[in-house]
Amino acid sequence: MPDQPEHTATQTKLEQKINEFRQVFSQELSQRLIQLEGLWRIAQHTQVVANFKAFRFEVHSLKGSSAALNYIKLSELLGQIEQHVANCETHELDLSVMTPLIDLLIKKLMALSEQVPNPLLTVHQAITASSSPVSLTEINDETVNTNLKSHREISIAIVDEDNAVGSFLTKLLSTFGFVITHYSSVQQLKKGLESTSYRLVLLDLATPETDNTEVFNLAKTLTQYDTDVFILSSHDSFDARLFSVRAEVNDFLLKPVNITSLVSKIRKNFKIDLIRPYKILLLDDQAAVGVFYKTLLESQGIDVLVLTQANQIMTSLESFHPDIFLLDMHMPEINGFEVAKLIRQQAKYDYVPVIFLTADNDIMSKIAALEAGADDVIPKDTSPELILRQLDSRIQRSQQIRFAASRDSLTGVLNHGQIMEAASHAMRMASRHIKPIVVVMIDLDNFKKVNDTYGHIGGDKVLVSLGQLIQQSIRETDYVGRYGGEEFLVVFSDADSATIERKMNNILTAFQAINFTVNEFDFTCSFSAGLASSENYDKLSELIGAADAALYQAKGAGKKQIWVDSN
Repeated sequence: MPDQPEHTATQTKLEQKINEFRQVFSQELSQRLIQLEGLWRIAQHTQVVANFKAFRFEVHSLKGSSAALNYIKLSELLGQIEQHVANCETHELDLSVMTPLIDLLIKKLMALSEQVPNPLLTVHQAITASSSPVSLTEINDETVNTNLKSHREISIAIVDEDNAVGSFLTKLLSTFGFVITHYSSVQQLKKGLESTSYRLVLLDLATPETDNTEVFNLAKTLTQYDTDVFILSSHDSFDARLFSVRAEVNDFLLKPVNITSLVSKIRKNFKIDLIRPYKILLLDDQAAVGVFYKTLLESQGIDVLVLTQANQIMTSLESFHPDIFLLDMHMPEINGFEVAKLIRQQAKYDYVPVIFLTADNDIMSKIAALEAGADDVIPKDTSPELILRQLDSRIQRSQQIRFAASRDSLTGVLNHGQIMEAASHAMRMASRHIKPIVVVMIDLDNFKKVNDTYGHIGGDKVLVSLGQLIQQSIRETDYVGRYGGEEFLVVFSDADSATIERKMNNILTAFQAINFTVNEFDFTCSFSAGLASSENYDKLSELIGAADAALYQAKGAGKKQIWVDSN
């Protein structure tokens, strides 16, 4: 059996943990091979299809474990046996021809287990095989907190020679809580950078006739020092976009910039709306393999739920919402293809990646996996570093797609369908865990007058501001969505009415302090809200109805206030 990699001072806890798995595997291998040979003798003697299947499944199981732990030669021999015995199951080949081949391969397995060569790929080599950093390895508490920082902690510099435009953007973005500094030239920014750093710089691109070399050179320098850069340009051209790509800027926006789109892009850039830590549901009938991958992934700050039986999935999904499904391809009773199709039957998982982890490298199996609705197939002998990179890429992309599909296009909060689904789920969890939820129905005061006086531009500013203010004022476990028109629905999990009433009054005070400007006219807005608790209602429709009734009481009592359901 391959020697275990020597422990060094530089080994990480993850490497040491994987080495422990390898040691346990080594200790158990001889006994497992004896059992494997016994199963083969039974199948050979009885010539019953069920016995051939039992033998092949044990071969596949052992192949998966050896591949995951990077015992390459062992995995290859087991793969050859699996391929040969598959023909025995259907009696396509004469056993007299097949038996000597399988006997020879089993002898090679026994001989390999008694040898002590160095492993073909050590754990440390697997993790450090690439010089590129793995973004998942950086997901510690500090990174999680950084990615979830509020707007107020994101400092932005705007460079625009047009002071009117620069001041306008500064005022609008400040409304959303960003910390903004306006510079009228690149030279001013460079001087400012001597004493101040920014997380994002918005660089205005001059006319095509102007030499923008200095702007792109600055952009390149900023990106190299971990400052994100957006290019703002009044002219759209292939050359300008190409130069921005080569300068490695984060985005290219055309002026006049839509403030809603800009805020959305900033949120996306800083992953404000992405959920961390990542959640992965892993289904593998081999408990040891599940524990191995759980250890690997949790060492990178990922929340992992391991299941060994497919029939546990539906119940688990009621409380665990994965960002990705990792499925074993071959399991007894039910295969991974069937599980993938079962998952894809449910619309809410349309954008959640399904990935197979398998020791089967057959191209037809990979095609079958993709046809079943899977997004990718990862061999179990893939190095841990590459597995992490693939999962990180898939999860980030899927979260971005899910975010876009679930959001109201104007305000950025959940759309009607998604907020109702979130409320329904919260109601089920409240009933199961006996922890009440509070729903709040919010309606802008005199919104028709705002639209009539300041146009839809003014109305949109108000809607976006309220939506984003609520979004950054609630917990990760709470939800806010646009219920319809100028109405918003907020769902607070595990909450009491008195606490939420105080919170909503604070949000109302903050909202009334926002000064909106349209065509040099300034105005402010307010809202009314109704609040109800699930402690008094069994059905979601009744709960929302009670909050709606309380809202109209608030309107009738003079608006600009929060009204609590009296039931």
